[in-house]
Amino acid sequence: MGLFFRKSVSFGGLRINFSNSEVSYSAGVRGARISKGRKGTYVTMGAHGIYYRQRIGKPVNRNPLTVPVSQPDMHTITSGDIDQLTDVDSRVFIDELSEKAAKLSLTTWLGIWPMIIFVIVLLVYSIDSKEVIVNAGGLRKVAVIHSEVGLNIRSLPDAGSTVLKTASDAEQFTLLDESDKKWLKIGFNDSVGYVSKKLARVDSVEDPREVRDQLYLTNPYYFWMLGSGLLGFAGLIYSLIKLDRKRLSMELYYEMDNEMAKVYDSFSTQFAAFNASKRKWQYLHAQRNHDWKRNAGAGKLINRVGIDGVDMHQVPVKFFKTNVQIPHIKLRNTDLFFLPERLLVRRANKFAAVFYKNLVIDHSTTRFIEDEAVASDARIVDYTWKYVNKSGGPDRRFSNNHQIPICLYSEYTLRSVTGVNEVICTSKIGAFDGFGSYLKQIGRFQSAIRISG
Repeated sequence: MGLFFRKSVSFGGLRINFSNSEVSYSAGVRGARISKGRKGTYVTMGAHGIYYRQRIGKPVNRNPLTVPVSQPDMHTITSGDIDQLTDVDSRVFIDELSEKAAKLSLTTWLGIWPMIIFVIVLLVYSIDSKEVIVNAGGLRKVAVIHSEVGLNIRSLPDAGSTVLKTASDAEQFTLLDESDKKWLKIGFNDSVGYVSKKLARVDSVEDPREVRDQLYLTNPYYFWMLGSGLLGFAGLIYSLIKLDRKRLSMELYYEMDNEMAKVYDSFSTQFAAFNASKRKWQYLHAQRNHDWKRNAGAGKLINRVGIDGVDMHQVPVKFFKTNVQIPHIKLRNTDLFFLPERLLVRRANKFAAVFYKNLVIDHSTTRFIEDEAVASDARIVDYTWKYVNKSGGPDRRFSNNHQIPICLYSEYTLRSVTGVNEVICTSKIGAFDGFGSYLKQIGRFQSAIRISG
């Protein structure tokens, strides 16, 4: 974190803030102040509180939370409706982020797409096609070999010349010249050779006519028009990008005192430890297993997918500016962004956020019957059989029965009263422990102080 200068002068409930970059003003009481400055949104994190400073916005009416009822034998593991996940402390922040994400990109709709249409239309009206004769067809004289033992094709009309190839019986070659009394001049493989008239005869074949379409430019000014148009669109797109940057950009800066900065130092380090786990999965469904004999003795069947999208830093939307790293986990249909003070959830262009004080992280170890390749950092604790009998041994009725390893994995559940419910599993024991402990520590810190969100 960089050092910054700040001085405040108070006049009753109004405070004027002087810093090395701007002059701003705020109003309110300690723990609940509304601030406005030149750069945008700030989150101040320190020993005396966490404050989210933002311009005043219109309140948003929200529907009451609805909790889906799961079936007793089949449980879907997923967060609730994205519109219901946000906690009270994050509503202003999510309102601004959703507003930015909902805006259309002028660069795309007024710049890139019109440029693509221009290029296509110009090309369509500047080219035409014509038929080009590849083979005129008609009668063609050929030399047909009639020797059961084959015939040598020689380089010269001489029985002592070099043999270029041995032709088989009934093989045909294009006849080039038959004026010699003893030899026929033929063409093969873009070469010329000679065969004896005694062992070859002349015949005629009908070749089909072959044509193909060839494109050609009908507009002599095509390249000039294309270059001028692309140059004009380049200038337009550049201007639209600058305009979009003003319309769509969201700035989120963090100011931390020494105490909070010490806590935050382990943020990226602990997330990197989670990312180092060789295999990471997201649980989608959990189902009671009624046919445990044919499923290696498992009492519960888990439908899981691998997590491949883990980034040390990923912004939630384009033109999002911040001065900290934002760890990111891409789940199926859901993205998780871990801001220093809250979890940000994205589905398509909709967002929700939950302060860490409202996020519960449960950790447990689980024995998993692994039917896939075992990760190098996984711990195998036992083995079972693909088909088991009542005593746990192999069922001898199945000839293709084989042993399956049982691995010990770490299982993490992220949930909130607003409906967040995601389960992440790691092949490395305790891979998410350090990062989860950090989030819990921030949550306890938030619960002990006043938060203005």
